[in-house]
Amino acid sequence: MSKEIQRWADSQQYAREPIPEESRRKISVSLLNATPDPLGSLVALNGIYTGKVIRNLSDPRITDETRRQALEDMLSTTLSGPLESVQFHFLIEGVTRSITHQMVRSRFSFFAQESLRFAVPDGDWAEEIPLPPYLSRTHGNDAPGAETRPVEYARNIWDEHMQNTQRAYQGLINCGMPAEEARGILPHDMPTRIHWVMDLRTLLLEAGKRTCTQAQFPWRIIFGEIAKALREYGSQFGNGGPGNPEHGCDEWQFHLIADKIRPVCYQVGRCTFMAQFDRDCSIRGRVDQNAKAGRPSSEWHDDAEVPTSLGRVIPDIQDWEWAADPAAARRA
Repeated sequence: MSKEIQRWADSQQYAREPIPEESRRKISVSLLNATPDPLGSLVALNGIYTGKVIRNLSDPRITDETRRQALEDMLSTTLSGPLESVQFHFLIEGVTRSITHQMVRSRFSFFAQESLRFAVPDGDWAEEIPLPPYLSRTHGNDAPGAETRPVEYARNIWDEHMQNTQRAYQGLINCGMPAEEARGILPHDMPTRIHWVMDLRTLLLEAGKRTCTQAQFPWRIIFGEIAKALREYGSQFGNGGPGNPEHGCDEWQFHLIADKIRPVCYQVGRCTFMAQFDRDCSIRGRVDQNAKAGRPSSEWHDDAEVPTSLGRVIPDIQDWEWAADPAAARRA
């Protein structure tokens, strides 16, 4: 059977743009637009609380120092409304629909997603579907005895199912079934594209929840790519002094914001997932020890071990433990 769609039941249908081959089975994030002087906006807003009326972001009272202090102030108070003045527009590609189902639960963002009612997957799209962490450790293996190697055997089952689903979907479309009906057989992990427009308050809130080990592992990849996109966006302007008059942007501001994309325990200094229904976490014990010792998260990675009141030491926490371990919250 040909891999290309031969028949269209609805004139509104169109061939979905495939994921570029070099980006297949990967998540990529582009920052399309952002507030030019994000932290300068915070300085102006925060100023009103202390009687400083700032009418222009070129005001000499807005300096690199006051910009940094404005962000730290916002992260030290519950009066976080000024963070909503800073806007970001991201395009996320290669993310699965199972993840975007979770993404759109955010009530303080705007989303525009590629529609499977009209965007018809064409060609060999089964090769675009990201492999879950369990399978990405291996390649398919049809050799005798594969059933004795669980991961390889599972990979064979996965690949066969995805290829069968691709053939079935293309067959239904070629039979004249509208895409909005045929899409019912497509997998949850179908890769998609989605625009995500949010403010800085939402960015930090979602990052805190979604980079935590409680969230599904692909979220950590997404926010790692968001941090990368922030740094790349700032780098295109460079540093031209406060406010960078030529471009209205400073590179370091976006790098600083990217550095704040951390689990919520790093943001507030303690674990906030303490309900009975919350999952386990491989670093929670050390986070609790650090919180009791009054040790800020900026020191959690230090080589120095800090004695506690019980005479114990607190082992270091490494980034990979929460960022790169899919099973960090999984109890066997």
